[in-house]
Formats: sequence, C-alpha cells, structure tokens
Amino acid sequence: MKYMKNIRLFGLLLMLPLAFASCTDVWNGHYDVDNQKQIADKTLWEEIEARPELRAFADCLKQYGYDEVLNGDQMFTVFAPQGEIDLKNLSAEKVKEEFIKNHIARFSHSANNATVDKDVLMLNEKFINFTKEGDGYKFGESMLAEKNVLAKNGVLHVIGSQVPFFFNIWEYLTTDTAYSKIREFLYSFDENELDEDASVKGPIVDGMQTYVDSVVVTTNELLYMLGSINDEDSTYTMILPTNKAWDAAYKRIAPYYTFYKNKVDKDSLEDLYTKRGIVGDLIFSHTVQKSMQDSLISTSLNVFDKPFDYILSDYSSMDDGYICSNGNVFVVDSLRHAPWDSWHTRLKVEGERTNGHEFTNCIAYRRSLSHSDSLYTKISKGAYLEAVPKSSSVSPSIEFSIWNTLAAAYEVKIVFLPQRMATDKSIGELPNHITVAVDYLDASGKSRKANLKTAKDSLHVDPTRIDTVSAGIFEFPVATFGEEKSSTKITVKSAASSRDKNKSRTFLVDCIILEPVKE
Repeated sequence: MKYMKNIRLFGLLLMLPLAFASCTDVWNGHYDVDNQKQIADKTLWEEIEARPELRAFADCLKQYGYDEVLNGDQMFTVFAPQGEIDLKNLSAEKVKEEFIKNHIARFSHSANNATVDKDVLMLNEKFINFTKEGDGYKFGESMLAEKNVLAKNGVLHVIGSQVPFFFNIWEYLTTDTAYSKIREFLYSFDENELDEDASVKGPIVDGMQTYVDSVVVTTNELLYMLGSINDEDSTYTMILPTNKAWDAAYKRIAPYYTFYKNKVDKDSLEDLYTKRGIVGDLIFSHTVQKSMQDSLISTSLNVFDKPFDYILSDYSSMDDGYICSNGNVFVVDSLRHAPWDSWHTRLKVEGERTNGHEFTNCIAYRRSLSHSDSLYTKISKGAYLEAVPKSSSVSPSIEFSIWNTLAAAYEVKIVFLPQRMATDKSIGELPNHITVAVDYLDASGKSRKANLKTAKDSLHVDPTRIDTVSAGIFEFPVATFGEEKSSTKITVKSAASSRDKNKSRTFLVDCIILEPVKE
C-alpha cells in the first residue's frame, strides 16, 4: 500500500516484536486483497480440491460449475463442510441455492472479525451468524475445524458439517405441494431480470456473453403491496392456507366479485379479485404490531382481535408457528376471516372530496375546522361539505360517487353536522329532511336507480348534533370493484320545499358510509 512506502526501516523493525506478539487472527483481520495475492499461491478452488476431507464438497462444486467461479478473480469466503453432504430430494437449482450458495459469501470474512455476533450475507441472500464461541468459531450451527486459510481470491474456512438451509416465508411456500395453489398465484407476479454487474461472467459464445454464476433480481408487484416476505431484512407472520383452505375460501369469496355479464374480461377479473380477496389479510408485518397475542394488523391495515380465538384458533401462541429466517408461518386448513373484517369492509367517501360529486340546485363549499374546534376530532379528517340552495325556490341535491362496491349488502349511512355550523346563521337549529337514492348496475350492466328514502318517508336529521343516520340496506347485484369510473352513486337531496319554514334546505355532510351487512 502507498502509505507503507514512507515508513522508515527502523520503524518497521521496531514494530516487528509487536507484530509477532499479536495473534494470527489480528494479522488476518488486516490483510488486504493485494497482500493476500502475494501470500497465497492457490485459488479457493485449488485449496478445496487439494483437501481429501472436502472431496464431497469439491465434487458438488465442480458438477455445478462453481469450480470456475472459485478459480476466478472475484473475492469470496467459502465455509467448506468436511465429510459427507446431504443433497437428497434437491433439484439442480435447489442444490445451487440451498447448498452451494449457502456456504459461499462475497468478499473476505476472516474468523477474527467474529469476536462478536456477525451476520454474513451469503450468495443466496441469506444471513448466517458467524461468531466466536469459547476458544473456537461457529458458522451457523457448525464449528470451524480450520480457519483463515488464505487463497489468491479469498478466504477458506473448513467447517465440521454442512449448514442447513433456513427458508424464508417466500421459500417456505415451495416446501409442500399442499400449498401449491397460493404459491402459484403469488409466484405468477414474479418478474426476473439478470443483474449483469453482480453475475460472474463466463466466456463469450457465438458473440453472446455467458455467465458462470447468474444473479437474477426478482420483483413482484403483489408482494410490494402485501409485504416483502421474500426479504431477509424484514420480519412477518403469515397465515398459509392449504389447498383445501384455498378452495373453500375461493368458493366463499367469489360471489362478492360477480360482475355484470357482458363486462370485458369478466372471468379473468373475477378470478383475479377473488384470489386477491383470499390473500389480502394473510400477511402481518412485525414492525406495526403492538401485541401479536392480543391483535394482529394485516399489511392491508385490517385488524383482527384475539387472533388465537379467531383466525388462528388452531394454535395457542406465536411460538407455535413454523420459524422461518424472516418470521413465522401458521399453516391452516380453513381460513376463518369474517367478510366484514377482510374483503367486504366499510366504504367511506368524504363529503368534502368534490372529485366525482355532482351538484344540483346548490352551491357547495368545502369547509375545514381549526384544530381547536371542539368538533375537530369528531368528524372525519376535520372537514365537511356545506350544500346551500342556489335560490329560495329550489332544493339542493348532491350525487356522491362510490367506488369498489361488491356484489353484497350494505347499510347506507350519512353523517351530518349540526346546523349551527352553517354559514347562514339565520337557519338556527331547523332540522333537515333528506331523501336518498342509489344508482347501481344490474346483472346485465344497465344503470338503475333505487329510492331508499322518498319525500314521504324522508330522513329526519337532528340539527343540534353530529347525526349519523341510516337510509336503509341495499344489496348490489354486481360488483364495481376496480373500476376507474364510478357507476355507483348515492344521491342526497333536501326534501324541504321553499314554503316549509320549519325545515332547513341547507345541509352539511361529513361523509357517506356503506357499512357491510354482517351475515
């Protein structure tokens, strides 16, 4: 190294006793790539091949092309298991991922650096603990039989036996055909791309670059939304349905996602959304849980209280699941999620959200409360919509657009604010009388209208308080889930006429709620 050239000879001589007095581990911790190449005369592959106790490991490396990888210029650390190795029931790809790459890491990791716990990132993206234990060193659950063997291109450690592969949750899905249906669905969103910089290049064949060791980066759009259960740096709990549980859940959920008969891609969309409904509340990130024994919050932000009396009733505690490298898995033969806790949840449209609203015979104002107002925490997002008649002879009406309705029953609720919040203070505390109608699609895709409340049976709104009133229950014959343009509307109209001096035609709406009707 350049700075060494300026050190005087007598300085080096003075340092020699100290250097020899230091243990070998300290020296190994300070060697760099250049020094290593000068000291070592063999590559990692040549070191491994020359050792009889590593014959089984060497044969496996050569069979799968890793003799070339470990004979090249890139720096690696190899934790080589001595004696026999167990590869039964492993495909060629699994041998590479679960065995070979589980024992090789990039860069140099000498044993002295493991004086405290250290997680080493292996080629298969697994972290394996490398630590000092007593007078020796331990890699995973295997003690080092020999440490810090320097090679031209890295460091070799000989370990007592092979280190077991530790599945993460994503990989655990491949361990049994009993989970094949959820695996096929989740894996269908995989997109693979070669990482040329991280891959080990081989010879150019027919003008094309080949790779001795290809590093493929996989992205999955669905996991981006549900949770990165393939990420070793994150921790999750997953409820894993068997195929039996999957089929029963599919049959149960599919009717909620029934679209009108002539909808484009009807069958594929119904299938997709049904499966999305199944998996939407199966993953729980550990970073957002308060007490996992008492409640679980899914990555879809739905809350499941007393999970071991409910969705995990086959188990007693978090310790009962299968432990993975990034969390745990609970295998179930039945998915017990209630619709209203999972896929058939409350829909809410803010009154002040004017996008998608249609105004008739009124001027609509978006109003916001100050943080100091006593009602601020009692209304949704501290804001509301004030509908004022355009003239003294008309009754105001607002059509609210609703998205993502399912083919299911909802109770239609409207939250009104007290009349004292109106801009026109002369209204005082006159009550509202409101009519409510629903626009929806029928089974053939035609738009229909149903009156929930008419002028004869209008809703009476208490003018003195925040009043949540129910307009009744409506069952949608088809779903509108996933539509960009809403075809479901809730129309709220004042039933008071200009001649009625005892009713207010101005009304103030906090929000519209569609509450799922519980079975």
